[in-house]
Amino acid sequence: MRKLLLLALIGLLLMPTNAFAKNNILPSGMPVENVEQTVDQIMEKYIGKNIPGAAIAVVLDGEVILLKGYGQSDIEKDIPVDPERTIFEAASVSKIYTWSAVMQLVEQGKLDLDADIREYLPSNFLKLKFDEKVTMLHLMNHTAGFEEKTEYLFTYDPKDIISLDDYMLNQKQPKQVHKPGAITAYSNYSTALAGYIIQLVSGQPFEEYMQDHVLGKLQMDNSSFVQNWEQMKTTIASKGFGYEKNGDHFETAPNIYVSESPAGSLNTTASDMANFMLAHLNPQQTGDLQLFQDKETLRTMHEQSYSPNPQLPGNAHGFWERFQGEHRMIEHGGNLLGYTALLSLLPEQNFGLAFLTNVANESSNLRVDLYNALVGNEKKTISVTRSQNDQTVQGTYRVARGVYSNFIRFLPVLGNDSDYKVKKHKEGGINLWTPFKEKLHYVETAPFFYERVGEDLSLMDQLGFDMSRMAFEVDDKQNISKMTFGVIADNIPVKLMDRVSTNMVLLSMCLLTFILYTLFFVVRLIRRLFKSKNGTASPSSTSHRFTAILAGIGILVFVNLAILFFRFMSDPFQGLGPLNIHIGINWLFPIATLVCSYFILKNLKQATLAGRLFQIVLILISILFTIFLYHFHFLF
Repeated sequence: MRKLLLLALIGLLLMPTNAFAKNNILPSGMPVENVEQTVDQIMEKYIGKNIPGAAIAVVLDGEVILLKGYGQSDIEKDIPVDPERTIFEAASVSKIYTWSAVMQLVEQGKLDLDADIREYLPSNFLKLKFDEKVTMLHLMNHTAGFEEKTEYLFTYDPKDIISLDDYMLNQKQPKQVHKPGAITAYSNYSTALAGYIIQLVSGQPFEEYMQDHVLGKLQMDNSSFVQNWEQMKTTIASKGFGYEKNGDHFETAPNIYVSESPAGSLNTTASDMANFMLAHLNPQQTGDLQLFQDKETLRTMHEQSYSPNPQLPGNAHGFWERFQGEHRMIEHGGNLLGYTALLSLLPEQNFGLAFLTNVANESSNLRVDLYNALVGNEKKTISVTRSQNDQTVQGTYRVARGVYSNFIRFLPVLGNDSDYKVKKHKEGGINLWTPFKEKLHYVETAPFFYERVGEDLSLMDQLGFDMSRMAFEVDDKQNISKMTFGVIADNIPVKLMDRVSTNMVLLSMCLLTFILYTLFFVVRLIRRLFKSKNGTASPSSTSHRFTAILAGIGILVFVNLAILFFRFMSDPFQGLGPLNIHIGINWLFPIATLVCSYFILKNLKQATLAGRLFQIVLILISILFTIFLYHFHFLF
């Protein structure tokens, strides 16, 4: 009997540590046996109210300790979410699967993270503004400097799906607008470019490579990167409907298909995401679920690869870092029309959490509650103090991720919803107004490093954006060059010509001038017609006629701009070619400004003193409006 007991004890000691998972505790200190009840209570607060349905997976020490579905995958048919079978769009969570594939090729010596990516691409494939090389690390860290791109990013019709080959070879490349490594600006194109390099280096189509070396390898049987998922019978049979919350009810969202497939075309289940997490939390890379041959590859991937400030989270080879309580997390979220997803790992604690929901832009406190309960939340008291830098950092900042090379550049001004405003707080520190017009209070705790006062969460936090700390960067001239929270995208100072207030004043002034001058001409014309019947009308002057023409064309261009944006907003991901007719119409104004100004000035002496003044004002306003059209790319 003693011998049997001794052998049993030795056997237990030699077993992997995950055999003891049921006796372990979570990073927050919660016992494993309390996880399901706690998550049930959290989900009860949101399912049916903020979220139609969700599936969650929690893993610890190599085991799945919770895999459960909540709510409905189809509201109309009352079909419940099955965590093993219900398929959701993973959206941008797809990116970390793509980056995992990149690291496989790095391990095989086929890719070098620090090499110029042009070594792996066809000649003259990339058009770069800066001389510095762009590396795979720049793509992973979203610091390659590319502007955003909307054209053909998504389509609602599977007939219009563009393959990765066609998209990368035949569609217009977004311009490089920032020096590599200087600015963080979240970039779908960067991930698509990495996926295209995977395809070229491996010799396999991207979707096929992912199936063979990532999804299939990890037994993710209900997952696929295939763009037209409607061709997949399993996906069609099991896919949950996507919804948008409208007031107190949910509306079915249309199906959407992703052109930049490496950046967001993964369809998957919570069960399959659990396998992916277990593979990433398998430090020895042994057993059935392993991504790499060498455990050092996994360790490297989880290390920080970039941060704009030592005290801020940054990027870990494609994962975004988060500081949650006492722990460092690496994660990636995703949003797509009708779906929200999240995958978070704590490699040091061998813990992972993932959830999939079938609602767009999920912004309840769900992720915050899950983080606090399962990972922990360190409450920190920040004392309010004054700093001379509070004055220095004041200003308006706009997210660096955006379109810079066409008329879409004007959208942040038109929408007035993308700027942060920083002003000195009267008691010390600064106030920050978010794009959602929420006011947060921060104080400086290190030079140009600020932490939030209080525990109140903003909508940005609820959307997954950690707003607890931020830093400002100063250039050689001691001017603020950027404001950053460390992840997703930096924010850069807004120049006077790009500010909402400047442009609203300018456009109001221009439109009012054009309307008043046109009305003045119409009234004058009516009076002349009336007088002509009596034979007392004086001849119309040349300067008055050209004044009317210029003001009228100004109104026409305003109407044209309104139609342009109406057509664009009806489908923000359409090709811009059909909209070029509006750009052509806009050219009428600078041409009219030149021609009409010539004749107005030539005949200026014919007008009264007041008339001369009004005509000169119109010319000046027209020049300003022309500069506006040029600045925001309404002329090319």
